[in-house]
Amino acid sequence: MRAFLVVLFVGTLVYAQVLVKPSTNTLVLTNVNIVNTRTGQVQRNSTVVVKDGKIQAIARFGFIEEGRAVRVVNGNGKYLIPGLWDMHVHSGGGPAAAWDENVIYPLYVANGVTGIRDMGGDPDLLQQRHDRIERGELPGPTILFAGPCLDGRKSENGLKQDPQVIPVNTPAEGEEAVRSLHRRGVDFVKVLSGVPHDAYIAIAKESYNLRMRLVGHVPESVSVGEAAISGQRSIEHLSGVLLACSSQESQLRQELLNATAKQDQPENARVNRKILATYNAEKADTLFLELADNNTYQVPTLVWWQASARMADPGMADDPRLKYVPAWAHAEWDSAKLHTQAAPNELSDMQTLSSRYIELVRAMHRIGVPFMAGTDGPDPYVYPGFSLHDELELLVKAGFSNTEALQAATFYPALFLIKLDKYGVVEPGHFADLVLLDGNPIEDIHNTTKISAVILRGKYYSRSDLDGMLAGAHEIAMRPTPSVALGQHPAERQ
Repeated sequence: MRAFLVVLFVGTLVYAQVLVKPSTNTLVLTNVNIVNTRTGQVQRNSTVVVKDGKIQAIARFGFIEEGRAVRVVNGNGKYLIPGLWDMHVHSGGGPAAAWDENVIYPLYVANGVTGIRDMGGDPDLLQQRHDRIERGELPGPTILFAGPCLDGRKSENGLKQDPQVIPVNTPAEGEEAVRSLHRRGVDFVKVLSGVPHDAYIAIAKESYNLRMRLVGHVPESVSVGEAAISGQRSIEHLSGVLLACSSQESQLRQELLNATAKQDQPENARVNRKILATYNAEKADTLFLELADNNTYQVPTLVWWQASARMADPGMADDPRLKYVPAWAHAEWDSAKLHTQAAPNELSDMQTLSSRYIELVRAMHRIGVPFMAGTDGPDPYVYPGFSLHDELELLVKAGFSNTEALQAATFYPALFLIKLDKYGVVEPGHFADLVLLDGNPIEDIHNTTKISAVILRGKYYSRSDLDGMLAGAHEIAMRPTPSVALGQHPAERQ
């Protein structure tokens, strides 16, 4: 067969080239600017060859044998980044289970989110959805999931029968819970706030013994520093961090435990206000150094905190992204209804806390604590796919450079997952999960929303393809479905 020149860049340098032999699944992207998520630099005027779902080669120009099996796309100087990861979602459990899989997962793909870490849901449903995506039956991101969460609440609270929560109140129960998750083959062990101290230590030890990653909340019974030393690899929602920065940590921890045991919400709120008032910067810096030294990642879900703080804002109902929210959820997300359900002073406390968390992330980032981007969608006004871009903007607001914010959704998730050989960077041998942008995200993080195309497992989705996905998701979302009780994942943030 004859070979033809795909890209020829004339200049004074010696350019690498690649000769591509076509297969049934060969995609060639020409004239693209590759964003290096390791360094933040841009490799311009490049050719990327994708074959059988992986990046085969990258060069300044390439030769390719003629054949109908090859698709050549001129990138026209657009910017190529790795697929984005949302490292905290609930896509298959609680109210999220009622989101049609043909709505929630295409929304991720259309927004360039090619990987998600599901942080608690129905393991059977998640496995089914995972398998359908992997078989190519459903456009969707790579799903890694924790399955049922471990929590210390008693069976009489109704959690024992909940397939999404395993009650753990003793060390023996903690060890067995970890073993059961290991047998199920889940990707993580996630703990929630109610796990007792001795049970948590047993969970951490058994997770280490079975080489399972421990993630989740820092239980109220455990200090953040102890969690880091015990091997908890990620902390969600900055749980426990402000308490650990208080000059009265021990006293307030006991008061918080007492309030939780009595289910005394006013007292709980009072203690949390005192935690904010007793923040000690010197103590905080010592803690942040400990987190950085132990490589304990933070997933702050700032977009969730911000959405919760704005719950009574009538402007939330004007968000155009609501058209992709299922009809039943759209009704449940009514801001007036949510405001009515809130306890007195809860909204003002949340507004204070959401602002404080921006500054907390700034301080932690300055010390060198590692971060990953996550959203906690689809909670009210946290939109699958869309809200990850909001999270990146909030990280920049908290002091991240544009490069660092982008890394929080690409490079660092891959590093955390010990999958940097597969994801997180645009390099030969990596999976071809890629996003083509109209603008450079290193110059402006808002450019991550300017998506021209998505390559998912080597398959090219043009802008018109993505618009078709969104239109299909909108059509399905508007169909009436039985209403389910509104609420975040059982026991989340309780």
